[in-house]
Amino acid sequence: MKFRRNSKILRGFASSAISHASAFAPAIFAATIAAIVVCVATNWQRERSLADERSVVAGELATISSRLQTNINSNVKLLQGLAAGVAVNPTMDQNAFSKLAAEILQPDSQLRSFAAAPGMVVKWVYPEKGNEKAIGLDYRTNEKQRDSAMLARNTHNIVLTGPVELVQGGIAFVVRCPVYINDGKSQTFWGLLSGIIDIPRLYQDSGLGSSDLEIAVSTTPQPNLSKQVFLGDLGTFSKQPVVASVDMTYGRWTLVALPKGGWGQNNGIAIFELYASLLALCVVAPMVWVGFLTKSRQKTIEKLRLHKKKLVRARQRLEYLSLHDALTGLPNRRFVDQMIAQPPRPSSEDCLILIHIDLDRFKEINDTKGHAGGDAVLQATASRLADLTGPHDVAARIGGDEFIFASWSANPERGANELAEQIVDTLEQPLFIDGWECVVGASVGVAWETASARGRELGQLLLNADLALYEAKKAGRGRSAIFTEELRSAAIHSKELANEFNHALDRDELVAFFQPQFNANTLDIAGVETLARWEHPQKGLLTPDKFLGVAENLGRSGDMDRLILQKALFELTRWDSLGMHIPRVSVNISARRLAEANLLAELSALPLVKGRLCFELLETISFDDLQPVLNEIIPAVKELGIEIEIDDFGTGHASIVSLLRFEPRRLKIDREIINPIVTSPSQRRLVSSIIEIGRSQNIDIVAEGVETMEHAKILKDLGCHLLQGYALARPMTSKQLIEFCRTKNERLTEAG
Repeated sequence: MKFRRNSKILRGFASSAISHASAFAPAIFAATIAAIVVCVATNWQRERSLADERSVVAGELATISSRLQTNINSNVKLLQGLAAGVAVNPTMDQNAFSKLAAEILQPDSQLRSFAAAPGMVVKWVYPEKGNEKAIGLDYRTNEKQRDSAMLARNTHNIVLTGPVELVQGGIAFVVRCPVYINDGKSQTFWGLLSGIIDIPRLYQDSGLGSSDLEIAVSTTPQPNLSKQVFLGDLGTFSKQPVVASVDMTYGRWTLVALPKGGWGQNNGIAIFELYASLLALCVVAPMVWVGFLTKSRQKTIEKLRLHKKKLVRARQRLEYLSLHDALTGLPNRRFVDQMIAQPPRPSSEDCLILIHIDLDRFKEINDTKGHAGGDAVLQATASRLADLTGPHDVAARIGGDEFIFASWSANPERGANELAEQIVDTLEQPLFIDGWECVVGASVGVAWETASARGRELGQLLLNADLALYEAKKAGRGRSAIFTEELRSAAIHSKELANEFNHALDRDELVAFFQPQFNANTLDIAGVETLARWEHPQKGLLTPDKFLGVAENLGRSGDMDRLILQKALFELTRWDSLGMHIPRVSVNISARRLAEANLLAELSALPLVKGRLCFELLETISFDDLQPVLNEIIPAVKELGIEIEIDDFGTGHASIVSLLRFEPRRLKIDREIINPIVTSPSQRRLVSSIIEIGRSQNIDIVAEGVETMEHAKILKDLGCHLLQGYALARPMTSKQLIEFCRTKNERLTEAG
């Protein structure tokens, strides 16, 4: 009985449960559907909100990175413009540098100062005020800046470093640009040009000071150290940020950003869930909501597409700017290098022709019309070269006043000659700059790819064209020269001679020869001129005409002068100890030696006797160009008891006024003027006039090139003070000079 009763109770409970379930089935189904719809819609909303948020952040970050890259490249272009100006005039002083930098520095630029470091030591700064501490900074010894400076020098590329703690105070980005001087043979490293970029202004102009974003910038894509992040925090990289990059030829920065406070702070998910729950009660709500989400998603996709197009256009623009010259619009050196690396050969039979063009009178235009006139000449030249290009030709500006014209031809020899003549003739035509007519002209060097070597060593073509251009420059203006193997051999010979000369200085192969100078009335020895000779191990004794040019090109003429001076003073001491009466010794001094900052300190340390040492200045030195240096150095040298003598008078370009301003002790008339006086009355009158000028200014006159005793007699009658030449004595070693003086004294003794 009891079991039956329990069975009925169970059957009743089950029946009740089934009945309730059937009654609430639609509600349960609807609730289930509603819950599913709300969950799905909430997830969609969260993803859409996050996508929108990331899209907005990506757009802002793309704009910031583009502006940052544009600002940095603009600053680099300004620095390259200044570097081009320095390369044109590497011997400028602080005033010239400040003037050039002031013209280049733009008010809206983030650059706040420049520093020029010839030989890796900062010599000029702009502006000078506030940057005095930077002068004298040696990049080679400064541990904080040495690595980036040496990287710029060794890679020949622009290097951007920072933030850097400056010696003059403050922190900034530093852009370093290596400067090379093209002397016609090769490019010589001159030094570094540095631009200081104001960090706060760069950040402000680029939008990095955004108040809505948490931004971090690193020099590596995935930094793991705080020092690798120079803006923002390292932790920003681990918060799933939006990533962008700033690509530059001199580095790459990684930018990341996310909203301040993190993602999803203002997505309104709670309110959305409430509304979604209410709308889910309606049958139409899901369809309306799905349509709304679809439309919203399409807008987001459209925004992303628009941002992508902007990024593509910005990247294309930057790539174009990196391959083209900003002033002329022509392709630049990078474009030429890429073309040579991957030549777009029109047909398999065509050979590449390269023509290196250098304007002849561009410096004169810059000096007379300023940089604006120079820019106008460059633009006009670029336009004329562009007019000569065919469908497969390329005209490019590779720097300064140098251009490259590249062409293709199945008969390169004929095509190259025709093109070279056409270019020279075209650029010889007058230009009109602001109503002013000028003729610039150009010299060109031509090289082409031979049929037997087609496709190989195209990079050598540009070097070959450089050698040919140098040959054209030596021949005169408005000329073209074709590269030959003889030019290559001559270049190799010059390089070998330069290496040998460097070794000669290190191995003490330079020796001093001495040529006596005689009193014109008594023929007593009044002094000796010290002459440099090179005891070459294989070629024997070489005279200065064989190596002076090499010394100048290597920048070691000052080292040679220093060495010869030391040898001359040593021999003078030796002669004094032997009882020889040599009143003075003269040594040549080069323009490079005169400009050395430590010259006076070195001379002060020498054991000098007043009036026993004389410096001979070549009149071919540009006295006008060196006027500021000479005005300071010459009086200081005289204070040390060293006399000044002007050598080769009459063959240089200095005016008599500029020469006499330095009050030299002697003027030495060049042998080219002395030689004809035996047969030419007009030449004798010229020499007589020079002697009279000397007497009026209390300056002794030295005549060199006295080849015969008749020369000596005429010069004596004209009143010349001192004679020097083969008729009296040839250049000789110190040992030979000692024997010469001994023999001369014995003859005088025998003569009573």
